[in-house]
Amino acid sequence: MATVIGLSLYELQQQLTEAISAGAAIVYYVHTLQAFNYFLPGDRELYANEMKSLRKQLRRGIIIDIKAGEDFHIYGKTLYPLDVKFDGVSCHAYMLLHQQGDISDSIFTPYFFSNRDKRDAFLRWLLR
Repeated sequence: MATVIGLSLYELQQQLTEAISAGAAIVYYVHTLQAFNYFLPGDRELYANEMKSLRKQLRRGIIIDIKAGEDFHIYGKTLYPLDVKFDGVSCHAYMLLHQQGDISDSIFTPYFFSNRDKRDAFLRWLLR
């Protein structure tokens, strides 16, 4: 039986805009909710736990690829994605946000950072 996914470009853009307006330090897609979640700069403990979880998943082979994505622009704001490839998981929301119609855009799940240097430092930490 096929799985049906109901996503709205408008809703995804609104979720990102809400996160940006709230001052989010990082915005990431939660597959089980089919929605974006975010951490504010003061959410240090939650943020640290999520980052440690990503590192463990990378070491265990649940994450099979990770890289700095191309700058992502939305409503005049630039976000700096960390593209995370989970084994056997597609992110059709990311494909929809790219608005290119290219199914290969769904290979990665985005973790959007508001700061390029912090994204790059986190990526270095993950890969060491």
